[in-house]
Amino acid sequence: MTELAELHRFNAWANRNLLAGVRQLRADQLEERQDGMYNSVLGVLAHLTQVEFVYLRMVSGQPPERLSQDLTLEQLATVLEETGAGLLEAARTRPPDDRVHIPWFERDFATSQCLRQVLTHSINHRADINQWLPRFGVESAALDYILLALTEA
Repeated sequence: MTELAELHRFNAWANRNLLAGVRQLRADQLEERQDGMYNSVLGVLAHLTQVEFVYLRMVSGQPPERLSQDLTLEQLATVLEETGAGLLEAARTRPPDDRVHIPWFERDFATSQCLRQVLTHSINHRADINQWLPRFGVESAALDYILLALTEA
């Protein structure tokens, strides 16, 4: 498996682990913004999901599309499962040097660059959400790659 595919496999695993923690929050906690939080847990999770969704579409040759702004936690989880599988498949099979047009940057990027952007973006926002969970009495999720490797050893 290529390094990029392995990292997307990890990304999907880390999303599932984070969701396990997020699912422990009450509905009001999902929407709450506290000092130092630039958005709610659900808001950041929706943003992370949107980026994974739109980049998968673009690296697959489809036009960018916005998800509904009103998706529930479980709907976001479903989209993340689908995009996780799709991004892993794209990392395995798409030619890394194929060009993908990103309209908001008004330029083309290599498929490999787009797939790396998804990884770094998702890591950043998972960390945001994960460090907010204890504010609501929920233990932070274990998201280190080595923990995935240990579960498979």
